[in-house]
Amino acid sequence: MEAEESKRKRIADFYKEEFLRHRCRLECQRPFFQEKTYEEIESVLNRIIDEMDRICEVENFEELASHLLHRIDVVTNLSSSKVDPIYRIH
Repeated sequence: MEAEESKRKRIADFYKEEFLRHRCRLECQRPFFQEKTYEEIESVLNRIIDEMDRICEVENFEELASHLLHRIDVVTNLSSSKVDPIYRIH
């Protein structure tokens, strides 16, 4: 049981870090969004980050977290960016 909890914690930490990277990318893109839109996206990102430990308690948490990350990536385009990763803003 402890091994399973440890695994979930590591996965939750991984996803938190990914969502933090997307939040940084979003901050850099702020001038390209209307203020209300930016605030809504930022609010969603912050909520996901804050609740990641709870998200990782659901049965299909890896699938759910992956889906949420993909949806955010559609907005930030961080993962599918053609820019060399060393030049990405994290």
